[in-house]
Amino acid sequence: MASPLLRRAAALALACSLGVPGHAATPLNPVLVRAPGEGHPYLLGAWQGGRWRPGDAALARELGAATYLRGTLAGPAARVALKAPASMGDPCGETFQARLAAPRDARTFEVYTGIPQRPRPVTALPLTSAVYREVVRQELVRRGVRAPVVTLTAVIRTDLDGDGTQEVIVEAGRYRERSGNFPPPTGQPGDYSLLLLRHVAGGRAVTTVLGEHVAPATPWDPGSTEPMPLASLFRLAGVADLNGDGRMEVLTSGTYYEGEAFAAREWTPAGGLKLRLETGCGV
Repeated sequence: MASPLLRRAAALALACSLGVPGHAATPLNPVLVRAPGEGHPYLLGAWQGGRWRPGDAALARELGAATYLRGTLAGPAARVALKAPASMGDPCGETFQARLAAPRDARTFEVYTGIPQRPRPVTALPLTSAVYREVVRQELVRRGVRAPVVTLTAVIRTDLDGDGTQEVIVEAGRYRERSGNFPPPTGQPGDYSLLLLRHVAGGRAVTTVLGEHVAPATPWDPGSTEPMPLASLFRLAGVADLNGDGRMEVLTSGTYYEGEAFAAREWTPAGGLKLRLETGCGV
């Protein structure tokens, strides 16, 4: 495997060839993400000069039209052109999106970067896995769902940090009134969304929760003085090396009926999850 120095040199060379802005001493690698069915990717942030930068107005001003590598959870990356990021306007004036130079439908989550995203393979596992169905069932029972209906929607296996040990990310959800990427306002009893990361520590499997929501056991009464228990839907948006260090970050999507958010988290067995970038828009 190439050394970190060689990887960074290669990343800089590719960033320059792709047209991604950045001075030679401090290459700028923006990160954008787009959800299925949405027209334009969100500016999540960037990596520059050894630090993470938020996807704010300052970063948007530095980015013009450029060509990026577009990756998904399956299949090879492709080069695509994006226009300069622009504000979404009210009520999300501090959130920025970049239009595709050649518009196309997004059938799955897409991650856009200026450097290669996959130092190691990412494999989709069968949704019929008895092992991971039981993992989800136990998590739901622990959260008070007595007889959960387990529905796996994604099971992804990869070596996130390059230590030779595989991690597995499990996505499961059930909303009977779901609309595309968005859950209903509250959900019905038994509805849920779980996003879990499984890894081995000390010879045993350990579960880390990336996102979770379980609908209340009884339907919410609109006439109640209690606040509405908003339903959330959590999904895996991508697995990609966003800064060229050989470790892959986990990108997630979280939605409620009037908004959505994206996040990129770094994970190591010793340090656990660390939030690096986030953005979103909601009412």
